Amino acid sequence: MTEGREPTAVLDGRLDERLVEHAFESAAAGPPAERVRNAVEAVVDIAEAEPSAAHDALCALRGDPTTLQRLEGGLEMTPERATLAVGAAIQLAVAELASPTPDLRSRTDELLCWLEGRW
Repeated sequence: MTEGREPTAVLDGRLDERLVEHAFESAAAGPPAERVRNAVEAVVDIAEAEPSAAHDALCALRGDPTTLQRLEGGLEMTPERATLAVGAAIQLAVAELASPTPDLRSRTDELLCWLEGRW
């Protein structure tokens, strides 16, 4: 997740696995009711430091079925709903990170709505 001192989401054009591991570790560190929020906040922290790399990482994630399945498996919903939720959250984040002044933190509640299955 770091290259030198700065956090990074993409290494050699691929999603940095350490980013994924950091999100999972953040999720596991808290009580079950807060796991999704903790993971989202960890990702938002990294995205704020380097929005264009985070955008690239999310685009790369779309083509990584193994990691997508792992993320979907961490959600407490049916596999179909989990696939839709992760896809919607990625699309929302990609769109926000592509904006002229990205502010992914302002979209946290909307991301959580999808990932917690409140849609």
